[in-house]
Amino acid sequence: MIRCSNKQFVLLSVIIVFSMFLFTSRTIAQGIPMSDGLNITLSTDNPLPGQVVSITVNSYGADISAAKMVWSVNGKVVKNEIGLNTIDVNAPALGAKLEVTITATTPDGSVVRGSTTITSGVVDMIVESDGYVPPLFFGKTAIGYQNSVKITAIPHLANSSGKEYDASKLVYRWKKGGSLIQEKSGYGKQSIVIAGDIIPRAYEMEVTVSESTSGAQAVGISLIEPQEPSISFYVNDPLYGTLYNRAIGNSMGIGSQNERGILAVLFGFNNGTSLSWLINGESHPELNDKSSVILRSSSADGGSSIVHLDASNANNILQGARSEFTVLFGPSSDATTTNSYQL
Repeated sequence: MIRCSNKQFVLLSVIIVFSMFLFTSRTIAQGIPMSDGLNITLSTDNPLPGQVVSITVNSYGADISAAKMVWSVNGKVVKNEIGLNTIDVNAPALGAKLEVTITATTPDGSVVRGSTTITSGVVDMIVESDGYVPPLFFGKTAIGYQNSVKITAIPHLANSSGKEYDASKLVYRWKKGGSLIQEKSGYGKQSIVIAGDIIPRAYEMEVTVSESTSGAQAVGISLIEPQEPSISFYVNDPLYGTLYNRAIGNSMGIGSQNERGILAVLFGFNNGTSLSWLINGESHPELNDKSSVILRSSSADGGSSIVHLDASNANNILQGARSEFTVLFGPSSDATTTNSYQL
């Protein structure tokens, strides 16, 4: 029968515990430790369908510069190279997913892994200004200084079957210049109206559109660049109406008809614009605030006059423009009539 004092028992317990610790440590060291230790960075978090996406991995806990890197896409190995920490893949079609898995085995046998899922989506953005353009104007409306802008997002996000989600049932997060517009973001808020700034500088409008159940999302970005309003002159023909297809250039001829109707179109202006006409530098108050005037020749002799128009808006002080052209009259101006327009 072995008897142990209290001191001997304590010492024996410490030895047993220490021996167990050594045994446990050796057991772990003999195995292959695994962890999700790879940090994954994508060149874009919201790619378009088919867009090239660069995937880069690194690790703060292991040196993977000489590691064997195995890259798998949807379960299929696509790359198996030493130290390969970046590859390019094409984003999938709408509704599809790419499951990318990376396994790095270091020279000392340690293994670190990482994985990511790549989807795709598209957000088209329609930008509309409340600045004036003529009826049936063909082309994109320029955004004038202090114009309000309406932006509508047209998202294209799809489920696994490829069917696009109803745009009215998606969540929209709007940002202006990188700052979230909380009160105009939310479920179904597909459009947003931005008031014109007093400081006419360019800014980015960004919208992130997401589907709450699947997690699918896409981002749309549009650059808003306010421009100075402008004035263009058009012939107001008594038979064909206003000839919007061609603007008057630097000069126009009245010819033997001795008169010609002119319409001034104020691109990018809002309501409240005042007009001031000058002919050869002389003000004509009777023409003020009229966008359409008739120019007549008072003499059969040849000559010319300079027609000048100033436009300003008291409500939006940045909305102002001026323009002028030369009127040629007399018999000799017939030949210049055809060539006096700028397409």
